[in-house]
Amino acid sequence: MTADDTRKLDDISFLRETALFRDMPESVIQTIVSQGQTLSFGTGQLVVKKKTAGDSLFIVKSGVVEVVNPAEGAPLAYLGRGESFGEMALLTNSERSADVRVPQDAELLVIDRALFDDLMTNHSGFAAQMAVILARRLVAVLEDLPDREMKRELQGDLAYFDLATVIQTLISASQSGVMTLSIDKTMVAQIFFQSGNICRAYYGHRRGDEAVHHLFQALPGGKFLFESRADDAVTDGPDPGITVPAMALMMDSVRLQDELKMILEELPADNTLLERNADKLVWTEDEGQADARQIWASLQAPVSLGDLFDRSHACHYHTASIIAGLLQTEQIKPALG
Repeated sequence: MTADDTRKLDDISFLRETALFRDMPESVIQTIVSQGQTLSFGTGQLVVKKKTAGDSLFIVKSGVVEVVNPAEGAPLAYLGRGESFGEMALLTNSERSADVRVPQDAELLVIDRALFDDLMTNHSGFAAQMAVILARRLVAVLEDLPDREMKRELQGDLAYFDLATVIQTLISASQSGVMTLSIDKTMVAQIFFQSGNICRAYYGHRRGDEAVHHLFQALPGGKFLFESRADDAVTDGPDPGITVPAMALMMDSVRLQDELKMILEELPADNTLLERNADKLVWTEDEGQADARQIWASLQAPVSLGDLFDRSHACHYHTASIIAGLLQTEQIKPALG
């Protein structure tokens, strides 16, 4: 057996010891062992810096790392062999929330963005298992709060809290209640939870899945307040169209948030007037039929792209996709001066 074979067997055994990967499919473990990197860090070396891009996931193979708030300098937590960090930043495309440094020599297994995305896309079960592990980690945050705070109220400013983290915390803790999001003390959105499931959502005139997606695409900050309610108080009222489980909805929302940027690059400026270029709408896909008809109806006279986004009942991603399709098929066009 070669030294490389021995290393791979050691890495497989190590990953099977970790909470993050012990239940992962064998194909995932083999991919990480063959494509992941093991890096050594010296005493006092900085591994990641707060507010930088979260582009890698790290698992501690040996030694200890410390999580530090740079404003205070004191460690917030210590992570040892088998513990990991960086999952949340990768999953939510967010910045690092703290510094991580090595007080004494440490060895880390590193999964970069490309490998992580490949695992999420091509390995069945990886995304679901990742969501479960992250949920367990977020539950620990709630369990550290006094019972009164955990059960009745959770609030904060989105300048300091990541929206995806907050929602995942409520899902993983099986909470029932209402999250209200406000800007300058004016309510702009609400999400209703029943035993950790999202059962209703409103963002302006958007409802259901589209409202949740839109929160990740258009919410410009603000504050959130979650208040516990009994299950029967949450389920009253019409079902506005939550069609997938809560964690899947979160994963979709984060994915669409990222893909929206590419679609917007294909569209004209927001102040561009658009008008019909066909006698009737032709939309052959089942998905988006109602939204395409609504956008078409809004174009009885020239309308700016920005106004179409504002009027649409769909999130920005689905609205942009439909408009891009109508432009490509020349059913609409920029209005002449």
